[in-house]
Amino acid sequence: MALTNVLSVRLRPEKARAYQQCIGKVAERARTKKDPFRWTAHQTIGGEVGMLHFVSEAPDWASIGTRDATPEILILRLFGEADGARILDEVSACTMGARQTTGRERHDLSYPPEAKELARERAPFAVVTTLRARPGQQDVCEELIRKIAEAIPKVGDPAHITTYQALIGDLRSYWTVRPLRALDDLDRQAQPSDLLSRAFGAGEGGLVYRTGLEAMESVERSLVMLRSDLSNVS
Repeated sequence: MALTNVLSVRLRPEKARAYQQCIGKVAERARTKKDPFRWTAHQTIGGEVGMLHFVSEAPDWASIGTRDATPEILILRLFGEADGARILDEVSACTMGARQTTGRERHDLSYPPEAKELARERAPFAVVTTLRARPGQQDVCEELIRKIAEAIPKVGDPAHITTYQALIGDLRSYWTVRPLRALDDLDRQAQPSDLLSRAFGAGEGGLVYRTGLEAMESVERSLVMLRSDLSNVS
C-alpha cells in the first residue's frame, strides 16, 4: 500500500526567513550527496499562511522503517553530530509546532493527472482542501468527493484531483490536491457546487453538495506553492 507522509510545520513569523535558510542548506546537502530520501516542500500562500509542508512518498510501511525515522535523524546524518546539532537548535527556535500525517491515496475518490503529465513537470502551485468528517459521516463526505471526481471529466473541466485519507493523525480527515500549472488555471476551473449542478443537474448535484458539507465538521481550502529550493527530488 503506497503511503504519503506530510510534515506540516508552523513557523514563527519573525523567524520564517531563518528557518527557510536552514532548510535550504539541508536540501542542498541532500541533493549534493544524492541522498536517497526524497521530498518536496510546499509553502502555504493562501489560507493559513506561515506554514510549510514537506511531502514524501513510500511504497509501504516496511520501506518507511528502513529510512530516517525523524527529520532530526536525517539532519544529523547529513551534517554530522556537531553541525547537525547546531542546525537543529536553529530550526527549533524558528517553529511554533509541527504535525506528521501519513495517508493513503484513495483512487476511487480521485481524478488524477495522467502519469506522463506527472513525469513531465511538478505543478508549481496546488489547491489543497482539508476536511474532517463528523463522527459516523465519513461515507457521506466520501460520496461528495467521489461525485466531484466523476463530474470533472463528465463536464470537460480541466481540473484534476487526488484524494488522500489519513492513516496516522486525525483518522476522520481527508485531503484533496488539485495541481495548477499557473494561478490562472483557477479562472478556467469550476467551483465544486457548479461542477455538480452541471454534471448531475441542479437538484441532485445541489443535494449532494449540501449533504456533503453538512457531514463535515470542518473544511478548509489552501493555496500552496512548490519550493524547489527546499526540496530534494530526483
